[in-house]
Amino acid sequence: MFTIFLCFLAGVLTLLCMVSIYNYFTFAKVKRVLDTHSLLPFVSILVPARNEERCIRECIESLANQIYPNYEIIILDDDSSDDTPRILDELQSMYPQLISVIHSHELPDSWIGKSHACHVLSRYAKGDYLLFTDADTVHSPYALNSLVQGAQEMQVDLLTAIPYQTLTTIWEHLMVPFMHVLYHGYLPNSFIYTKKKSSFIAANGQIMLFHADAYDAIGGHESVKNSMVEDIDIARNIKESGAKVVLANATSLVSCSMYTGFEDVFKGFSKNFFAGFQRKHIPFVIFLIHIMNVYVFPVILLIISLITENATLLIWSIVLLMQGMLIRLLSTIQFRLPLFHIILQPFSALFAIIIGCNSLLWSMPGKSTVWKNRVYH
Repeated sequence: MFTIFLCFLAGVLTLLCMVSIYNYFTFAKVKRVLDTHSLLPFVSILVPARNEERCIRECIESLANQIYPNYEIIILDDDSSDDTPRILDELQSMYPQLISVIHSHELPDSWIGKSHACHVLSRYAKGDYLLFTDADTVHSPYALNSLVQGAQEMQVDLLTAIPYQTLTTIWEHLMVPFMHVLYHGYLPNSFIYTKKKSSFIAANGQIMLFHADAYDAIGGHESVKNSMVEDIDIARNIKESGAKVVLANATSLVSCSMYTGFEDVFKGFSKNFFAGFQRKHIPFVIFLIHIMNVYVFPVILLIISLITENATLLIWSIVLLMQGMLIRLLSTIQFRLPLFHIILQPFSALFAIIIGCNSLLWSMPGKSTVWKNRVYH
């Protein structure tokens, strides 16, 4: 029976390796486009910002220096308690024809903060396209031009993209790239835009470029007002409406510094890990067991084989570990991350399991999710 179990694990990892190899060669990419022309549509860049003094200046200055000929920037200060409002007012005075700042002080009942911020921003937008981007992103001068022309070339209603992730602490190196493994190894990227089933969906809220008509047709962010994973849910709504969604690699155009340490990483992923499974307990628990078996168990097997000097177990552990590392290697190269990440795969999986258990705990009756100094029950 144990041999059958090992064969099953090897089969599962082989399938994931095949998906990873397929995605390595076919994952959608946003090409850098340098040329502009007068027929490009007007774009509203919309930035929700709550307590973002660490990064907001660099983000907005990068957006204010795009080569794109026809756009506006609207930023929502979402009741920040740090220096964010002062920085935004200063930036608005520097770029008065380009930047508008909105100050919001109340979060209505039944809304999640980011969804409400995006909803408010959309009401002020005049663009034919709406680019929602996080305050911790930095955009190259060609980013907007490349995203818009890429969306037009691919004929998509929602282009959501993965930026280059700037990582500093070990906790970021462990967890952030593990999400890339899920993007890259668990869903053929082309299924997102070729298959009609809305279950074939993935999105990244750091970069979401909507055609305004498609966004309005689903009711915008109001349709996901109480979602902790508003990016995935609004992409699902767009796809269910019959519109086209593409998730693409934009690591050459945009960078992002999501978190700064253990607490940010732990809380940030805890708030949305379980929610990303639409709060379905059984599939989520099965997934946690899955990543324990395919990524962590081979390390345990390796240790046992070395202690017992069992050559058969040693071979099995090496095979399983190499398969897991191949999956990590392909996503690492795809998204331009450090190659030493491949040896972190078992530890990333173990950290993900711990975060997943905490995410599940936060969903229990009487518990709450805390993010950006807001409590969601």
